[in-house]
Amino acid sequence: MALKDRLTDALNATPSDNTRRIETIQEVLAASGGGTDVEVQAALTKMIADREQKAATFSAAGQSEMAKTERFEIDALRGFLRYATPEAPAAKAARPPKAAAVGAAAKAPAGPVVSRTQIIIAAVAAVIVVAALLVYKFVLVPPSDENMLANGTGAVPMTIYKDDRTLGNPKAPITMIEYAAPTCPHCAHFSMTVMPLIKQNYIDTGKVYYVFRVFPLNPADGAVEAIARCLPADKYFHFIDLMFRNQSKWDPDGYQIADVHAAIVQMARTQGMDQAQVDQCITNKDEQDRINQIALDGETKYNIQGTPTFVINGTIVQVEEADWPQLKARFDSLLSKH
Repeated sequence: MALKDRLTDALNATPSDNTRRIETIQEVLAASGGGTDVEVQAALTKMIADREQKAATFSAAGQSEMAKTERFEIDALRGFLRYATPEAPAAKAARPPKAAAVGAAAKAPAGPVVSRTQIIIAAVAAVIVVAALLVYKFVLVPPSDENMLANGTGAVPMTIYKDDRTLGNPKAPITMIEYAAPTCPHCAHFSMTVMPLIKQNYIDTGKVYYVFRVFPLNPADGAVEAIARCLPADKYFHFIDLMFRNQSKWDPDGYQIADVHAAIVQMARTQGMDQAQVDQCITNKDEQDRINQIALDGETKYNIQGTPTFVINGTIVQVEEADWPQLKARFDSLLSKH
């Protein structure tokens, strides 16, 4: 499906009261000229850069809510870029190619243009995009009973899988699924400020069953998730939390890291992994297929377009509603009915 068609579908599916999202999509469509994938990708990339500048200005002025609104729209725009054709040159002119985001650092002009690692990761990224489109068009089917543990009830049916990473009691009265991206600054903020309170007051007390799923916004997110999945299950959340807390050391979007692959390898070394192990994890096709399927599942079932997004007992909760007072009130209201 062409990027313009995806934007048009998203525009038609956006509730009329979400004027901010409607205006964002309309602005991209208006700036995309003839509407080819290259033109749309260029419009998306330019708008992301403009919104990042606005968000930084708002933050510097102490207008945190305005900055948060801008960054939420940035996350949504990056979600559309996941479907950009790998060869589109417009994005390359504005920023490093997405595939290169998890490759080794670029060499000086006199040397090789790309390293062996870049070639491997670029190939994997291309396979991810193609596989995602093919799965979406031809293979996407309901999950089998073998992989299904539970179905929740609520505004949207919820499914928990055996390979989900979870915290708490599966029989808790509240099930909370979080879709997040390791490069997402809102996700990092939530993980560091709100999540400890939820864990202490609701997860550890048996009231909330928490499910964490990665919704990749760029290849670096998929790389981090693949590495985390290579670790023992009881080390998974520790590594994800480590990556959130150290985004400035490896995140290509927020901090313009030149050699993201080396930075991620360095983070993985803290868990006892070497580069060969990291590359083996990143290039694991089965794991990449699983990551893609989770992303498609989130888009299809819950209309996930930005991160973080939460599904709480079947109700979709966006980042604007995910501060501690609002979540506490929501949890307490749900618990009062049990």
